Amino acid sequence: MVRYLVPREELPYDPSDKDSIVRYAERLEGHSLREMTQLSTETETPKSGNKGSLGQAVEYYYFQYEPNSNQEPDFPEVGMELKTTPIKRNKNKTISAKERLVITIINYCDVVEEEWETSTCREKMDNVLLISYLHEPEKNIFDYEIEFVGIQDFPESDLDIIRDDWNTIVDKIRDGRAHELSGGDTHYLEACTKGSSSAQLQQQPYSDIKAKTRAFALKSSYMTAFYRNNLGLQAIKRIQGEEGLGFEELVLKRFGQYTGMAREQLKDALGLPQNDDVSKSDYALLTKRILGIDASSQIEEFIKADIVVRTVRIQSKDTIKEHVSFPAFEFDELLEEPCWEDSEFYTACEREFLFVVFKEDGSDYRLSGATFWSMPVKDIEKAKDVWKETRRIIREGVSIERMHTKGGQPRYTSTGKPMFSNNLPDPGYNGIAHVRPHASQSAYRLEDGTEYGDISKDASILPDGRAMTKQSFWLNNTYIRAQLKLKGI
Repeated sequence: MVRYLVPREELPYDPSDKDSIVRYAERLEGHSLREMTQLSTETETPKSGNKGSLGQAVEYYYFQYEPNSNQEPDFPEVGMELKTTPIKRNKNKTISAKERLVITIINYCDVVEEEWETSTCREKMDNVLLISYLHEPEKNIFDYEIEFVGIQDFPESDLDIIRDDWNTIVDKIRDGRAHELSGGDTHYLEACTKGSSSAQLQQQPYSDIKAKTRAFALKSSYMTAFYRNNLGLQAIKRIQGEEGLGFEELVLKRFGQYTGMAREQLKDALGLPQNDDVSKSDYALLTKRILGIDASSQIEEFIKADIVVRTVRIQSKDTIKEHVSFPAFEFDELLEEPCWEDSEFYTACEREFLFVVFKEDGSDYRLSGATFWSMPVKDIEKAKDVWKETRRIIREGVSIERMHTKGGQPRYTSTGKPMFSNNLPDPGYNGIAHVRPHASQSAYRLEDGTEYGDISKDASILPDGRAMTKQSFWLNNTYIRAQLKLKGI
C-alpha cells in the first residue's frame, strides 16, 4: 500500500488519473530534481533499498510517497510502474542506455505456473512510466538532468520477440535449469542476475540445485535503440510465408536459401559487384543483403538484442585461423571492476552471436550455414577464471620479456620493432579464452623508461608505470570450432 507524505488531496497530481500522473512527470524533462523541488544542498537521499538512489529521491521528493519494495505497481490506482534509469552521452554525442531496465524479480516457483499474456512480467511492462536521466557521476544526484519522460510503448513486432524470450527463460526453469540461465539465451528480454552478491541463491521448483537470484530485464542494447528512436536502423522485412516464423527461424531460413554457394556466386545472386578484395566488410555486406538490409543501415533486431555477427572461415584442414576478439581493455579499468558479474568480459560472454560460416573450397569459400550461439554457463565459469588470472597477474606485475630466435638472436616485427612475450593467460590456459594484443601496432615502455612504438595510441599503462600493447580477451579458435561442430557445422 502506498504511503503518501502529505494528505492525498494535497498531492500535485491525481493518483487515480494516469494522464494527470504523466503530465506531472513530464514537467521534470529538461530539469534536475533540485530545480523542480527546491531542495537545499544539505538534503540527503532516502535510505537505500531495492531501487536506485535517484529513483527513490524522485518518489520521495517529487511524487511525495514513501519508497518501498512492494510488488504492487508504484501507482496502484492506475496500475502504472515508475522506472527511473540512467543514460550516458557518448564521445560522438549520441545517447546510450547505461544499464538494462529491470522489470521484476523472477520467482522461480511462481513463474512456471504463468502464461505470457497474463504473466507478472507482461503486466508490469504494460504500463511503464519511464524517467531517464543523464548520468554524470561528478554531480550530486539531485543535479542530474532529466532527459526523457514518457510512457514506454512496445511495437507489436518487439512484443513478439519479447514473448518468445520470456518463454525461453520460463521453459528453462520448467526444465529444472534455472541455474543455467544466461543473458545469451534471449534477444530483447533477459534473465539478469540480481542482488548485491551473485552468491545469493534461490530454490527452483524442478531441481535441487539452487539458482542465482535473477530478474526479467530489457537489455541495455534494446533500451539504447529505444532512446535513439531507432534512427539508422532497418528491420528485417518478412515476405509471404514468413509471417509465423520466430526471429531466429526467420534469419536461419534466409541463410539456408544460399547455403552451398561460393562467395562469388552469392554476390551474383544478391546483385553485388564482383571484386578481388576479400575483406571483413565484404562478408558483412553479404550478411546484410541476405537479410534484405541496406548497406548503410544497421539491422534493427540485432542492435536491440545486442547480437554479435561474426564471419567464421573454416580452412581445408577443418581449422579456424582467427580467434574471436572482444574490445580492448585498459589495465586500470579492468582492476577497478568490482566483481565478475559487473565486468565487461562477463557482459561480452553473455551476449548472443550469429556465426556466419564459410568453408574453404579450393581458392574460394562456400557458405556452410549460419547458427545462433551463446556461451554455455559452464564455459562462462571458465572464462571467469581467465578474467581472475589476468587481474591477478596485472596486480602482481606482468612479466615482459624480449623474444629471441632459436639461435638466440632478438626477434623483430616486420616494421623493425623488438618483439616481447608476457605471462598473461595464453590459448593453452584452459582451452576457452585467453588474452592477446588488440592493437595492430605494438608499443611498450620498459622498467628503465625505454619506449617502443606509440604509447599514447597503441599501449595501455600498467599499475607500476610500465606500458604494453593494448590487450583484449579472445575466445580460442579451437573452442569456437568445437562449438560449431556441436551445432552440426
